[in-house]
Amino acid sequence: MSIKRHFINFKLSNESDKIDTIIGESVVLDGPLTSKQSIRVDGVINGSISTKSNVFIGPDSTINGDVKGKEVTVCGKVNGNVTAKGRIILTAKAQITGNMVMQHLVMDEGAVFNGNCSMQSSSSPEKEK
Repeated sequence: MSIKRHFINFKLSNESDKIDTIIGESVVLDGPLTSKQSIRVDGVINGSISTKSNVFIGPDSTINGDVKGKEVTVCGKVNGNVTAKGRIILTAKAQITGNMVMQHLVMDEGAVFNGNCSMQSSSSPEKEK
């Protein structure tokens, strides 16, 4: 599936949850980024990303820190751990160096992942705490 298609699916999954924050291609952000709504990153973040909603990491972006969200789509590079309450989607250009924790994993051929992967069951109440 193409990166464009992944972004269209990301937008459709957020109809009631608009993209609140967009970090552009020329932006370099040092420090943590926290939001209650969806985040799209096309630049560089040297710090963690945390939201109760979804995160879309664009193909030319680099994240040097942990990423936490409801659903995380990675098209670029992440040097840190990625945690999702739902699913993590890795496109063919994704590169992750760090651990992943999620309920569901979608990984395109060509994606690179170096770390440990832990899948949590949605039926385990102790995992929700």
